[in-house]
Amino acid sequence: MTRGFITLATGDEKYYRFARNLLMSYRLYTDDPMPFAIACDRENAVTALFDQVILLKDPQNSFWDKFQLFETSPFDEAIFIDADCLAYKDLNAYWDYFAQADDFSGSGTNYPLNSQKGLFQINDIGEYGDRVRWKPDICGGLYFIRKGPTCSALYRLCQDIIANYDAYRWPDYCAPKADEPVLCLAMAVLGLRATEADPTNYGIPWEATSMEQDIFTGKCRYATDWHPLVEGKLIHFSTRYCMKPVYLFEEEKLNLMLRKHLRPGKDAVRLDPVNKLLYQYKLRYGWLWLKDFSRRAFQKLLRIAKKALDRAA
Repeated sequence: MTRGFITLATGDEKYYRFARNLLMSYRLYTDDPMPFAIACDRENAVTALFDQVILLKDPQNSFWDKFQLFETSPFDEAIFIDADCLAYKDLNAYWDYFAQADDFSGSGTNYPLNSQKGLFQINDIGEYGDRVRWKPDICGGLYFIRKGPTCSALYRLCQDIIANYDAYRWPDYCAPKADEPVLCLAMAVLGLRATEADPTNYGIPWEATSMEQDIFTGKCRYATDWHPLVEGKLIHFSTRYCMKPVYLFEEEKLNLMLRKHLRPGKDAVRLDPVNKLLYQYKLRYGWLWLKDFSRRAFQKLLRIAKKALDRAA
């Protein structure tokens, strides 16, 4: 039986950059790296870094392209991780987490049908309403895939739901489209369950009430409204946060480690005085923050000026 990790990158070059950063952070933090594949729409210098390349057929968008992996994964068992994540611990621990999972699963929870929580409501899913017994609710960034008839059926069902996506009602926060509600509905129809979420699996910046991360040392701590401060394995930044200083600073530190062949240290990596000042004492982060703040302030001034001109006209 073969096992490995998979991520996805299509379209804009930035997604390939994110995928490369995920791969490199994974390899930094494990002594026994497993094969890591990338699903993509073209081959390039980034895909050459991966152990296997899966060229997608007619890629549509990053949400729904993931579903092709249910049939095209090169591994008997695979763990999918979104490209906009960085590893801070050995992610091979996820295999223990998914040890008892169904043939397809994700990190999350399973709500009863009468719950107001979840990614669909029983009265909003048309012909599927009579076919579900619970409501899986999973994170879109971490999946387990075991190839076989179940995942093939899941793929076909996801395609049917996509074809009629606008006929059903989804939560407003899933607008305009998202892979999670499609997957959760298809899972429910096939009797598949989410694997109960472990807060240490991943942190998400917009959910965190506090968060600290340092790829030099593996520090990855976060708390939310529903769990206290924990030491995590991974941060799922999302594309939006990957354009912000919080991710860009970690990316620069990762690249510095790769250039200088540095390994993560319990206290800190060994840096020369200049890089110590820039990265350990965060002068570079301050510059990235100031640059981002100035950009946003300038854009806001432009919007205010445009509104004033429109009123004057």
